[in-house]
Amino acid sequence: MNKVLEGDLSRFEVPDVLSFLEMGRRTGVLVLERPEQESKLFVCDGRPVFANTTRDELRFGPLLVRFGKVGPEVVERLLARRTAGAQRIGQMLLSERLLTEGELASFLKVQVSEVIFDTFAWREGIFTFFDGVPPPATAVTLDMDLKTLVMEGVRRIDQEPRLDQVFPDHSTAVEAVANPERVKHSATLTPEEWKVFFLVDGRRSLAEICRLAANPDERSTLQILHNLLVARFVVLVPPVAAPAAAPAPAADPGPHHTMRAPEVRAPAPPPVPVSVEFSSGMRPRKPEDDTKDIVSPKAVQYLANAEKLTVSRLVLIKDGSETSFPLNRDTYTLGRHRNNDIVITDPKVSSFHARIDRSSEGFVLVDLKSRNGSFVNGKKIETGVLKTGDEVRLGTARLLYRVDYTSAV
Repeated sequence: MNKVLEGDLSRFEVPDVLSFLEMGRRTGVLVLERPEQESKLFVCDGRPVFANTTRDELRFGPLLVRFGKVGPEVVERLLARRTAGAQRIGQMLLSERLLTEGELASFLKVQVSEVIFDTFAWREGIFTFFDGVPPPATAVTLDMDLKTLVMEGVRRIDQEPRLDQVFPDHSTAVEAVANPERVKHSATLTPEEWKVFFLVDGRRSLAEICRLAANPDERSTLQILHNLLVARFVVLVPPVAAPAAAPAPAADPGPHHTMRAPEVRAPAPPPVPVSVEFSSGMRPRKPEDDTKDIVSPKAVQYLANAEKLTVSRLVLIKDGSETSFPLNRDTYTLGRHRNNDIVITDPKVSSFHARIDRSSEGFVLVDLKSRNGSFVNGKKIETGVLKTGDEVRLGTARLLYRVDYTSAV
């Protein structure tokens, strides 16, 4: 065997090592050792496909009991038969019709994932990677996207005690590593995780993202950001420097508001009937992918349950003229602060006033506990689905919501 990598798990965590192997598309076995346990993770083209361990609680029989597949007395009886030279427990369960072949194959993959997840919590031990070592010929192998696998594993670990160590400075900004459009078609995240992921733009600080997520428990948002960080969806970057102060504008006797698009400086193009980005819809997951057997039921592909996709825009009405802002992303924030996606320089608008989220029903306006409230058609709301023609009012700014195109998924 060709040993090509080794290290100390007190300095490199298992998800970090797996991400490194994925970048190199390596095939082989990652051996993890600590005094009371040895686990082996087999990877193919950088993806974990099989795993085994010496830990008794993660053996096939105890896991069957823990997941409620069979009772402990059944496992004890089968183990007694096995010591007398009988076949494997899985084959005995098939012969006694306690499991179907499909259930057995599915649970063997669950066992592989449980062995992998167990290693994510290791904070001591050593790792060694041997290149070119295939999994056992008879192994039932796993097929999952690594980021999705890591996200599910870290969801199960209470990282709250480590959050202050990982995020010592809440002014640090967060930037997406993975392309959001590709993530929507490959990853499975919970609704809360999707919301936080789409608030990451490379400018907003940890503190701003926690505020925009509107979760009363800031630590829960930091936990999600930590999980996204471990799974290599995002990275921490230095805080964005504040822009130089602009000269004070000339006095204006009337109400004054200006809006800007987040990145595009040129005038917004006229809306088009449909774009390639939206017409593609959600790509079906490969039938052999094992995500559904492993990942929490709360975690889904983005808009997996949507029946339609909506192409919309906001229209700013000012001095009798209109300016359009196409809504081609999944989350926009509105307010006075420079780190909003749509900046409204109106003293009656809060720093982070409201958020517009794409949902399975269309776009939704969410008030972020603003000082003066958010209004739709003159009615104060906390959250509400927008319909074409609705007037959104923040402070003295008036915005019309218009739907240009709706397509079936």
